[in-house]
Amino acid sequence: MNKLKRTADKTPQIIIKCLMTAVFLWSGFFWSGVTILQFFINNTEHRNLAIEFSVSSALLLICLILCWLRFYILQFIPGMIGFIAFLNPVKEMMDHVADTGVIFKPTFEQRYLPMIAFAIFSLALLLIRILGIISEKAKREEEFNNRPTESIFDKHSEE
Repeated sequence: MNKLKRTADKTPQIIIKCLMTAVFLWSGFFWSGVTILQFFINNTEHRNLAIEFSVSSALLLICLILCWLRFYILQFIPGMIGFIAFLNPVKEMMDHVADTGVIFKPTFEQRYLPMIAFAIFSLALLLIRILGIISEKAKREEEFNNRPTESIFDKHSEE
């Protein structure tokens, strides 16, 4: 019964981690990889964007690995740094596409902006862990405050 309860408590985290993995595979691995290859092979004058995508994708991968290892507080730092670094070249590319009027299928929004969900999931895992720590601390404090104590009368009657 206790093991079943612990598994049920972790179900939201498992679902969130699976969703994070799916988003990362779509935006951070596949489309970022396609973009990195494009800028390193065919469009070398924008190699800096490929480097930015590489670094940000690596940070997001570190975040994802830390999530699966259940380091929910630690994962937030590389996750947010990677997310912000990921959005910078995306914004630059979207501005360039808006200026030229070229149409891509799927659009850059569909390719890269699911990373916003990744950041939200990362924040959710952080909040779940912090609330869990607060709850555990409150439970320990409650146990301490409600544990039985020796009566003063018992001590005096022994003397």
